[in-house]
Amino acid sequence: MRGGQIKQLLTHAAVKNATLDVLSCFKNTTLCIMTEFLIHVSLNMRLSSLYILCFSAVLTMPFVSMAQYTEVINSNRPSQSMGAFGVGKRVYQLEQGLSFRTGNFSAFQDASYTGMGARTQIRIGLFKEQLELVGTADYQIDALRYSNAVGTHNLKRNSFRDLAAGAKYLVYDPFRNVDKYKPNLYSWHANNKIRWRDLIPAVSVFAGAQFSTGGVYPYQENFLPLFDYNYRPIAEPLVSGTAMLILQQHLRPGLVVVHNVGMRYITANVQQKKWIGTVTYSTQSKWSFFGEYTLDDSPLFRDLTIGAGVAYLFNSNFQLDVAVQQSLKTTPSLMTAGIGVSYRVDRHNIWKEEPQSIEENKQKRAARKNDKTENKKVRKAAKRTGRGLKKLDRKQKKIERKIKRIK
Repeated sequence: MRGGQIKQLLTHAAVKNATLDVLSCFKNTTLCIMTEFLIHVSLNMRLSSLYILCFSAVLTMPFVSMAQYTEVINSNRPSQSMGAFGVGKRVYQLEQGLSFRTGNFSAFQDASYTGMGARTQIRIGLFKEQLELVGTADYQIDALRYSNAVGTHNLKRNSFRDLAAGAKYLVYDPFRNVDKYKPNLYSWHANNKIRWRDLIPAVSVFAGAQFSTGGVYPYQENFLPLFDYNYRPIAEPLVSGTAMLILQQHLRPGLVVVHNVGMRYITANVQQKKWIGTVTYSTQSKWSFFGEYTLDDSPLFRDLTIGAGVAYLFNSNFQLDVAVQQSLKTTPSLMTAGIGVSYRVDRHNIWKEEPQSIEENKQKRAARKNDKTENKKVRKAAKRTGRGLKKLDRKQKKIERKIKRIK
C-alpha cells in the first residue's frame, strides 16, 4: 500500500505473513532459511537499521584485505543488488539497461501507467583495489492515467527517477588466503561440495548521496503525485544520504549468494529501508542465471518484488542480459522487463611492473641501493685480489731471477 490513506490498510503482520507464504514452498533449503531469517529480522527493524549497519561496518574494519580483480567482467546486472567485490584498479565499467515498465493501482483512482526506462550505472576502480566509485542514473518516460470525480486524466511524464553517487569499499575478503581454495586434483566431490568456510561472506560497505529528481517521481514512487498532502506536503530534499552493507558468499563453483541491507534518504523525512537477496549460478558455457527478492519499506509504501534473468558473456569485457521483475502485491502491481549490456575498459594490467604501493617503491629503491653497494664491494675485493696477485707474481719473478744468478 502507498500513501497515508492506504498505509493503515496494510499492517506489519500482513507483509510478514505474505513474505513467509512465498518462502514456505522452499523452506527446506539452506538458502531460503537464510533469506527467511533476514526478512524476519528486517521487518522488525526501524531506524535502528542505520545503527546496525554502521556497527557491522566497524566490526569488520580490522579485517581489511585485497579485492579480487577478475579476468572477465564483474557486472551487477541484471539484478538490483550490488556485489561485494569491485571492478579493480584502473578498470572503467558501464552498465546500461533499457526496460518496459508498467504499473496498475486499480484500487486507487483506477490508476495505471505504462512507459519505458533507461538505467545507467558507471563503476570506476581508483586509488586502491578495494575502492570503487559508483554513479547511478535512472530516466523514465511514461503516461499516467487515473480517474476522479472530475473525469479521466492522462498525465505524460518524463524525468529522472533515480540519481545517486557513492563509494564502495571491501573491508573483508575470505579469499585472501588462496591456499584454502586451491583445487583438489584427486577429488571432483571435494571441489564441488559446500564447505563451512564457504559460508563466510565477503563484506563491503557503500556510502553515498541521493539527489533530488525534480518532484516528478518523488522518492522513486510512481503513484505518489496522486495523493493529497495539503496539510503535510512531502518534498524530496536536494541531497540526502544513503548507506548499505553488502555480503557475498561463494557456496560452490559458479554459485554466488549476495545480500544487501541498506537505507536511503537517511537525512530526509521519509527514510527508505531496502533488503535485496540474489542467487546467481554461472555455467562453464558463458551463461549465467539469477533470481532475487527485493523488499522496500518506508512510511510511503512497502513492496516485495521477485525477479529472474539470464546473462551471456560474449567476451571478457562484454556481457548481454535479459531480466524481468514483478511485485507480489496488487496495490499496486508493478512489472518491469528489459535488456541490458555491461562493458568495461580494462587497464588493470597495463603496467605489470608498476609498484602497487609507496611501501613497495621504498623496498625497490632499498633493494637497488643494496645491489649497488654489494657490487661495489665485489669490485673492490676483485681489485684488491688482482693487486695482490700481481704483487705475488712480481715476487715470484724476482726469486726466479736470483736463482738464475746463483747458478
